[in-house]
Amino acid sequence: MKKLLTTTILLCIVVITLGASTNLLTSFVKTTIDLTSLPTLKKVVIDGEEVPLGGISVKKLKKNLAEHDFASLSLEERIAIYQETRQDIGKSAFRNLLVGFGKGSQRQGDVAGHITGMVLDWTTLTVAGVGASIALIDFLVLAMFGQSPDMETDDVLKISVYAALGGAGAFVLGRIVQAILPTIYGSRYNKTLRNGLYLTKNMEDSTTALDFGFEPTLYLADERPTMGVKFVANLGFTP
Repeated sequence: MKKLLTTTILLCIVVITLGASTNLLTSFVKTTIDLTSLPTLKKVVIDGEEVPLGGISVKKLKKNLAEHDFASLSLEERIAIYQETRQDIGKSAFRNLLVGFGKGSQRQGDVAGHITGMVLDWTTLTVAGVGASIALIDFLVLAMFGQSPDMETDDVLKISVYAALGGAGAFVLGRIVQAILPTIYGSRYNKTLRNGLYLTKNMEDSTTALDFGFEPTLYLADERPTMGVKFVANLGFTP
């Protein structure tokens, strides 16, 4: 009985693991192929040339921004470009949370986030699936011999149930992590895009932005050092 159960368990593990590995490899290949035609790839026309600014990597974005003179455009034109090509963080995070497998990160053009999502989902689902399958087989084998399952004495059942629960918990945690990834990537992407378009966070022209503020200062009052504050204004410009 033990030999039959052990053989069945090993066969189950091999089949499920191979299936998960095949799915992961297939998804990875599809990702590599689809990256050249992402549905969120957005381009703007600068001096008669199409320049990709949306749905690409941050590294590629920096390169494209550095190779073209966006400062020559009007403020309204730069704001329009930003609004058209910026990352929609909310939709990508929601997609990663519900659909999973890094699909939201893929729409952002984040290859690392997409692969991370696939690995997290396939790994945790595999662990949960193996645990649940072993527990089911154990139940069936025990039922065939007219025995009742008992986690206190059945180590195989205990381990399989813990594996299934652990995999399920890790799956939920992985989806939460996936929901965070588009926020991190999207924020970095949008900041890079704003800087390259010479825009402030408030959609003002950073080449002429006037910044007001206060800063601490030390001065003499009646020949005694006294702390105070002074009003300062900074005018930013780009040479």
